[in-house]
Amino acid sequence: MTSSFTAQTTRPDTAGGDKAKPKKGKAVGPPLSEDPPVTFTALPEFGSIEWTSGRLPWVGEGPEQGISGMGMVAHEGRLYVCGGFIPGGDGSDDKSSYRTSRWTWRYDSATDTWERLADAPTRREYVRAIATENAVYLLGGGCQYKGQDPPYRAHGHCVRLDLDRRSPVWETHSRLNVPRTHTAVGRVGGCLVAAGGNEYDFTQQGYSHATIRDTTEVFDLERPESGWRRGAPMPPPGRGWTASVATPKRLYVFGGLTWTESNAAVATRETLCYDPAVDRWEKRTPPPLGISGWEGALYANRYAVLVGGVERRVPSSGRPLVWSDLVWVYDTQDDLWLRIDDPLPPGAVFNDPGVAVIGESLFVVGAEGPHGSHYDYFLTGRIDPH
Repeated sequence: MTSSFTAQTTRPDTAGGDKAKPKKGKAVGPPLSEDPPVTFTALPEFGSIEWTSGRLPWVGEGPEQGISGMGMVAHEGRLYVCGGFIPGGDGSDDKSSYRTSRWTWRYDSATDTWERLADAPTRREYVRAIATENAVYLLGGGCQYKGQDPPYRAHGHCVRLDLDRRSPVWETHSRLNVPRTHTAVGRVGGCLVAAGGNEYDFTQQGYSHATIRDTTEVFDLERPESGWRRGAPMPPPGRGWTASVATPKRLYVFGGLTWTESNAAVATRETLCYDPAVDRWEKRTPPPLGISGWEGALYANRYAVLVGGVERRVPSSGRPLVWSDLVWVYDTQDDLWLRIDDPLPPGAVFNDPGVAVIGESLFVVGAEGPHGSHYDYFLTGRIDPH
């Protein structure tokens, strides 16, 4: 592929009129930052973020188009964005699956440019990605099959982008035992880990108590012939739509979404960590709020920076869903929650974004908003810890 673009960005003070809007005729309540909960404001302050707001040059503009649910990771100063749900479609003749992307885009933070790489072998949305020294792994995810039966399926395919080549190419890799979307993933030492998620079943209305999973799978990079092996299941209940980050020794999983036996969607307000060396899950200090659909990245090899998602309140509150534009920080060393008082611009639209850290910069890409809106935002936040 030869497509390339220079990113277009604007400073926050010039982007004030660019606040994301829902689809025509839809109303959206204020985001969490307009009335921050005490559970946020009472946290110790971690530092500040100076935001720059821009747009992805390779998808259509929101709220009708945009992108969400892609696999995104950082590797040696570059972002890799793979797959995702693209409401505007990819322009191909595949009318059954053209809104599930197989694109691979690479952003170079040094030159502020996007480059299109070889397409992934399979179309995937609500997929996850993990980076190692010389590769990007793309795990699981779902795909639309309009006009087919069933019209949507989860998959267990895992593919590998070989970064040692001048022109990176995709290779088939070992399959997950359980096909899933919305998993928690990370590289922990010499292992890839995938935990939780949803095994979509159209006969079960897609998302239900019967489809949500507590499955943990581990791939030993030194023993690739062994494939993915099952590890200890997550502490109940099963969950997906979590945020996750990995340190050299543990995978951390935050919040998420589950379904009760009566098929009510409920936020899971927990912090879990998994150590593949001993195959054990532990509970840590829970998040101050129950948030699902958020994502995170590890900063300074210690701090999980978490953004986006939605808070789920009881229906009687009058606002059962409140979109989060707050920035949370979890200290993996001290098991402590912290806050950053600079919310995401333009706010309240960030469900299933791509999130990654390069050096001192936090990148937030795309996302789904209220009433099925999708966005083409490309945000860069310069982190300044106090």
